[in-house]
Order: sequence, then structure tokens, then C-alpha cells
Amino acid sequence: MCFSVSASAVTTNAFVDSGIAPVYEIAYNPYSDLSISGQTAYCSSVSDSTNAVKITVQQTLQKYSGLLWVWNDVDGAKWSSSVNRNSITVYNSKSGLSSGKYRLKSVFTLTSSNGETETITVYSEEKTV
Repeated sequence: MCFSVSASAVTTNAFVDSGIAPVYEIAYNPYSDLSISGQTAYCSSVSDSTNAVKITVQQTLQKYSGLLWVWNDVDGAKWSSSVNRNSITVYNSKSGLSSGKYRLKSVFTLTSSNGETETITVYSEEKTV
């Protein structure tokens, strides 16, 4: 029996989740952080790059639904920001949270000087209200 096997690396879409840190072509150390104080969520997203000319990040606060085992977007807790430089730091907050488990989803899209793009989704650690 003879098998033909091939593989290709996909670098335009990557995923980071607790402890797994792949190497990116454009981004350096993308980071998504959530802290909760009382009923307010504080969301931060950071990414650097040596050769990016544009970085966009979309932050989405999500709440866990235990009945369906899914993460739902929190109403009024989606923000987008874009810069024409090689680093981005974004802070947002959402007050009036109800009891439950939350996480921050940060989707970074970086464009390099040669036009190559890289999209990376990073989830924060889960926090409870």
C-alpha cells in the first residue's frame, strides 16, 4: 500500500488559548486580559509587531451559558479599534454584569508592510462575577 501525504502551514489564522502560544509571522505576543471588580469588567488587548503598518483589534466580552455549553456575546460589550502603526493597546469596560462566568475575546488583524495579513483570536482567562 502506498499513501501520499502533504501538509501546509496556515499562518493567516491562529488561535491562542490558555497556555498554547504559537509563533506568528507578523504579531508578537498578542494578549487579551479580563479583570472584574464588583459588577464591572475591565478589558484590555495588546499586540506588538516589528513590521506591521496597521493593526485592528475587535474586543468582545462573552458570558458562558452553562445550559448550552456555549459562550454568548454580551450586549453592548463589543468594541473595535484600529491604528496605523506597529503596536496597539486597547482598554474598555462594561458595567452592570450579572452573575456568571465571563471571558474576553480579542481578534487581532495585522497588516505588514508587504501587504500580508494575519488574523489571530486570543481569549482571556475566564473570570466570575
